Amino acid sequence: MTQQTAEPGSLYGVPGVTQRFEQDETTIASLTQLALTNTVNDNNVQNFQQTDIIQWWECEFSWVNNYTGGTVTAISPYGPYNLLQATSIQMQGQYKPIDVVSGIDLAIFQLYRPMRGSAQMAAQPLLGANPSSTFAVSTLPQANLVATPNQTDASSATPVPFYLEFPGCLWFDQYWDLAEDGGINGPPISCYVSPQYMSGGQRVVKPKITYAAVVASNSDNGPLTFSVNPTIGTETITETWRRVGVYASTNPAAMPPVFNWQYQRHSFQFGVGGKTKVVVPITDFGQVLSVFLRFYDPTAAAPLLITSSTYLPSYCALYYGSNLPRFYDEMPAMQKRFLDQHGFLPPVGTIIWDMALTDTGGYVTNAKAINTLTNANVNAVVQFNSALSANCYVVVGIESLVYVAIQ
Repeated sequence: MTQQTAEPGSLYGVPGVTQRFEQDETTIASLTQLALTNTVNDNNVQNFQQTDIIQWWECEFSWVNNYTGGTVTAISPYGPYNLLQATSIQMQGQYKPIDVVSGIDLAIFQLYRPMRGSAQMAAQPLLGANPSSTFAVSTLPQANLVATPNQTDASSATPVPFYLEFPGCLWFDQYWDLAEDGGINGPPISCYVSPQYMSGGQRVVKPKITYAAVVASNSDNGPLTFSVNPTIGTETITETWRRVGVYASTNPAAMPPVFNWQYQRHSFQFGVGGKTKVVVPITDFGQVLSVFLRFYDPTAAAPLLITSSTYLPSYCALYYGSNLPRFYDEMPAMQKRFLDQHGFLPPVGTIIWDMALTDTGGYVTNAKAINTLTNANVNAVVQFNSALSANCYVVVGIESLVYVAIQ
């Protein structure tokens, strides 16, 4: 009689077979001194461990905002998260699963796609206590990433703590495994796509972070702006990194399955100064799960108040292929959909289209994603009531599955 062998990945998640862990990474209580007017690169964080299988990393940041003198102009609505500016997870010989222009983009992704729990739970520590301003009607205010309990303009030796997640994969309640040409490889399953196998001498993985100056040039480039510069005292940021995943096994059936698709969170800046109709090309290649547009006006030194009658867009849309609208929304319609999906509203100045949640049950799936490998010409379009200021820009956030051929 021939003994049957379990298929690779078939026992993953079975109690007693899958051994999980949450533990510290290589960098614990690493301290970086911030500078008055210059950004600072974090050169203290260590390469991540080259063992086990990682689902995500998370980091506790502790900011000591200690200065004397000076006059604070404003507290950024993006603080303290935009203390992190350009941030990425560097993987040798592979794409970057995290590659954003600001920590606020990490916070927005985490706001509606947390690695643990629901988005409603994630919103509690990330959103401020009060909305910043109203939207089309007074009963639909926009949310605001203020973190009121933590953020202050007062000099203090008391640390300001905040947490950010750095996913290496994403859990799908319903995952359709696709070929590069869009063909379906099999029936849908529930799984992580795709966990990071960390073992091997070539698996060099390390975060790269640029910290904002203490005196930011505007409220997008840092938590605090000053009209009169202070004298900085103990202005530091401390990082403690943690890893979440499962231990490796010699039994292939107990290991998580690996797919040709890897998870990514990416943002980039796109100039829209002087425009009334904004057209932003979505150039990431893969299955696009969600898109957000975060508008910022350097002239006003604040997020663009698309809630105001001056700029209130007549519509916002996401097109693909031969100019087919995936979404064509008036602002209240966009907000209502997001509110139905997540139980709160997008942050001030932000438009979000989430294609990863099912309409019923709120499950995560790639069934509704836009596959840019089979659908070219993907564009986000926003029609404003009046021309934007000359220096205005939008930061585009794209959550996707990127195609990577398995070696």
